[in-house]
Amino acid sequence: MGNLERSIRYYEMALAINPRFAETLNNLGVIYTLMGRTNEGLQYCKLAIEANPNYAEAYNNLGVLFRDEGRIPEAIASYAHCIALKKEAVNAAQNRLLALNYAVDFSPVQIYEEHFKWGREFSERFTRFPLKPHSNRRIRIGYVSPDLCIHSVSYFCEAPIRFHDSSKFEVFCYFNLSREDERTRMFKDLVSLDHWRDIVALSTEQVCEIIAGDEIDILVDLTGHTAGNRLDVFAMKPAPVQVTWIGYPNTTGLPTIDYRIGDAIADAGECDDRFVEKLVRLPGCFLCYSPPRVYSDVAPLPSLGTGVVTFGSFNNLAKISEDVIALWCKILSRVPESRMLMKCKPFATDRVRDRFFELFAKFGIPSHRVDLIPLAPKTEDHLALYGHVDIALDSFPYAGTTTTCEALLMGVPVITLKGEAHAQNVGMSLIKSISLAKLEMYCLCETREQYVENAVSLATCLEDLEEIRKSLRPQMLASSLCDGLTFTKHVESAFLSMLGRPASDREEL
Repeated sequence: MGNLERSIRYYEMALAINPRFAETLNNLGVIYTLMGRTNEGLQYCKLAIEANPNYAEAYNNLGVLFRDEGRIPEAIASYAHCIALKKEAVNAAQNRLLALNYAVDFSPVQIYEEHFKWGREFSERFTRFPLKPHSNRRIRIGYVSPDLCIHSVSYFCEAPIRFHDSSKFEVFCYFNLSREDERTRMFKDLVSLDHWRDIVALSTEQVCEIIAGDEIDILVDLTGHTAGNRLDVFAMKPAPVQVTWIGYPNTTGLPTIDYRIGDAIADAGECDDRFVEKLVRLPGCFLCYSPPRVYSDVAPLPSLGTGVVTFGSFNNLAKISEDVIALWCKILSRVPESRMLMKCKPFATDRVRDRFFELFAKFGIPSHRVDLIPLAPKTEDHLALYGHVDIALDSFPYAGTTTTCEALLMGVPVITLKGEAHAQNVGMSLIKSISLAKLEMYCLCETREQYVENAVSLATCLEDLEEIRKSLRPQMLASSLCDGLTFTKHVESAFLSMLGRPASDREEL
């Protein structure tokens, strides 16, 4: 129910009865990790393992904690330990795949091979669901996700749900979370209650029965290998066409998913053979951003008031490796008195803050030039913090997505770096879709050297920086990145193509 403080109280009562109750120790570790209090989280995960050295799930949760702190090698090792103890540990196996996208020592081909292997082994656990011919009617699209709530994915799946052509398509939502919020209620209103299904407590077979009963033509996974996914359902293939999109930056590895939606920038070059699914590239960006309902005005350029340029990153720490910090420090060292502002939930923990201060110091930037702040309580508070940032610096090899859109919405340009894989190129696609010449000139970088040079150049040209800040939001909101109606027409044209409908039907859209 999300009542973490109350659950802590009851778990502590359980420990008062049995201090070595491994499951309770593990659950406290999970809760404190969720709260960003990773000191306590680490303590309880270790106590759970001491109480039961063969408790596989505790190693999985320790891996999640390490990932949240940005310690990817330790996270991968913890997931591997969990799998060694329990080969059928689905969560750990999928968490490991997700962590590989952040790792700097795995190539895109190696990451593909790991996903491919997982997909073949996982799919063997399931039998195909028997499909019946569907009646002649409007095309039915089903979206499966736990993230139809206040979650990053929801700001990108809103457009195709809100703007679908109801004369040709019916939209169903399969919601895999036990609690709702105001955005959940918005999605319910968009599809109507008779097209909304709560599936979180249902078995694989039960969900497949519901989807087949709804006669879904195209079933869309919005989650990939992230938390709350239902790839078990997709493994049984309860719909004739299955698609993965938005929620995961790589192949699912499942042979039962037919298509993956991308674009020519995020999925540039000859990368098609790194996806089990057939890659379908949309014209323009593969994403459409729907801003939150409430956000403040764009703040004046902070450096005009402070006299120093502040760089920023609000990405999660899994994306911020030592390699990233080293490159950022090259920029900071060349812009006198400049500062770095980072925001992430685990900065509520002294040990995490100290580790990042040490990383910056290792590359010559003292702690007094670095601000590390934890999670803001509300979305509007989070967005308002961009009023203290002049220039955002993107991460690699896993770039920002929602954080990039939020920065741009608040008038903050984002310096991003081209890479070999989709995860790194999303920023390139987002920025290119806004069509603002000076933004592209400074922010789209082909090499690390250009990334540094462009950040330094923009920081020393406050006239251009101020011009970008004033024009960025209106240009973004008027661009294809936020044009939900046109974007949805492109998506629906792709859906028709997947079903083998003739080109004349697609052109009508």
